[in-house]
Amino acid sequence: MKKTVLISGVTGAIGGAAALEIANTGANVVLLARNKSKLEQLKKEIIEKSGNRDIDILVADLSEIASIKNATKEFKQKYGRLDALVNVAAIYSGKREITKDNLESMFAVNHVAPFILANELIGLLKESKGRVVTVSAPSTTKLNFDDLQGEQKFSALNAFGASKMMNLMFTYSLARHLEGTGVSASVLHPGVVKSNLTDEMPTIIKFIFGLIAGKPDAAAKMLSALAVDTQYENTNGKFFKYNGKEMKSSTYSYDKNLQEKLWTLTEKIVKTKSF
Repeated sequence: MKKTVLISGVTGAIGGAAALEIANTGANVVLLARNKSKLEQLKKEIIEKSGNRDIDILVADLSEIASIKNATKEFKQKYGRLDALVNVAAIYSGKREITKDNLESMFAVNHVAPFILANELIGLLKESKGRVVTVSAPSTTKLNFDDLQGEQKFSALNAFGASKMMNLMFTYSLARHLEGTGVSASVLHPGVVKSNLTDEMPTIIKFIFGLIAGKPDAAAKMLSALAVDTQYENTNGKFFKYNGKEMKSSTYSYDKNLQEKLWTLTEKIVKTKSF
């Protein structure tokens, strides 16, 4: 049966390249982002390049809980099947910005959004014994649970690093929640890739990234493999590098108590902000 893959962050470098790679496998690919015109253009390009006409779009603002939930409801009604959820979307903001839900923007988009997507679509994933793949990085940033969204003290780099730590901890926690269901949750470090994610980063960091960043090809191929290849059917709780090698993240990220603390806190936030 033809696989159905939902991928977020497709208007970015990694997400767009990964969507094309997955389309090349013949899967039904659903492109998720907030800009409808960009999504329509990307859909057209992917169809032209891959020859796969089973490409669709789903519009959602990942900074808004209601928008994400509306999108997952629409997805379930329209498709009724999901073989892989690929969380690529991420933002970096140089200053503390607040979403409509009164959440810090990087916390909302980079962490809360993939948390909601996975939890809202878990029923479909269980039916197909599907996969959840999340893009992150080997962050070593420790979380300040007393000031998780930088209300008391904000550092953009720290907030971004914390959101990447949350991706790791969420994946490991999700993997544990999914044991015995046939669904797997894995995480990918894409390497340093040229993208607009660094636009608001300090000049020196942008300069360094510009010198060492490469094309998203390897990351895209690995994301596609983790999403649909039979070779990666049993990847629950694993962390991979763009070259296919398994990695280990920091000892801190594997702390089960902290993982569950983050899960419970996020669950509470989502419930509180849902109307």
